[in-house]
Amino acid sequence: MQPIRQVFLDAPEFIPVSVEFQHHSIELIIWPLEETAAAAAAETGEPAFLIADVNHIVMPSREERNARR
Repeated sequence: MQPIRQVFLDAPEFIPVSVEFQHHSIELIIWPLEETAAAAAAETGEPAFLIADVNHIVMPSREERNARR
């Protein structure tokens, strides 16, 4: 049996299954082809997350990080 990939431009109420796949264990993946909000943001160049501007990063030494107070 060969796998089948089929695109429905206007999905029907029921998806027909080929006779060769009937009464077998199969995997059916339904994936919408419309654009998502993340894909639309990627096209505009806007990040999907907030970016913080940092002027200086403070990196304490190992001793300072592990000091008991």
